[in-house]
Amino acid sequence: MTQPKLYAVLTGDIVKSSRLSPRQLESVRSSLTGAVSIVRRWQQGLVKDKPDFFRGDAWQLLLMDPARALRAGVYLRAAVLAMGLADTRVSIGLGGVDKVSRSRVSLSMGQAFTLSGHGLDNMTHYSKMTIEIPNPADPLSGWLPVVGHLCDSLMGQWTKRQAEVVCVALDPSEPDQDEIAKALKPAVSKQAVAKALNGASWYALREAVRLFEATSWNSILRTQNKQTTKNGCLPPDNQKRLSPTKQPKKVV
Repeated sequence: MTQPKLYAVLTGDIVKSSRLSPRQLESVRSSLTGAVSIVRRWQQGLVKDKPDFFRGDAWQLLLMDPARALRAGVYLRAAVLAMGLADTRVSIGLGGVDKVSRSRVSLSMGQAFTLSGHGLDNMTHYSKMTIEIPNPADPLSGWLPVVGHLCDSLMGQWTKRQAEVVCVALDPSEPDQDEIAKALKPAVSKQAVAKALNGASWYALREAVRLFEATSWNSILRTQNKQTTKNGCLPPDNQKRLSPTKQPKKVV
């Protein structure tokens, strides 16, 4: 049987949006839309359709390649922080997709959407980023949310300038400091770029992004799902439909 393709869904909301004026909120949303346009250039077919905004301050994005999810999540948040006006939470969900709505991404259905949405709903005020994958994928299903929290702990300390510099550094071509300095508007010195990147703990964050992209998520998650089914358990999407008394017993 053909295995379903895996996707990444990014769901977020603008932090303390009620404190923003309608014009400011629209400006933040425009910044996110512009950031998605840049992410779209990273890889042909990476972004499915356009970002969807709902509930006024919430947004959602579907990526066709789960390996790009962390780089995209960090970039979208960096783009908002670079405005110096607001912040956004980001919940990344990796999994299958049952149906993609042609009208609005947020009306789509599937495991990746459920994981991303639940990740955002369950996020505490201690962190603004999480990464969620199906529970059978142990131990990664426990570690990845922590990776998201650690990335957040770095981003939460960024200044506007540091966020601007990291936005340029996040390009998959991985520009060097001289190229970053020239790409900024207005251009700055190479020394200023080095100072901003060091202050943002960019090199630690870059290693996390690189490792995330080097990971074969399709192979890992599919293997875990096969093992879970073989052990007599049902995949998470099916388990949710069972009553507590009918849930499969855990195999020891």
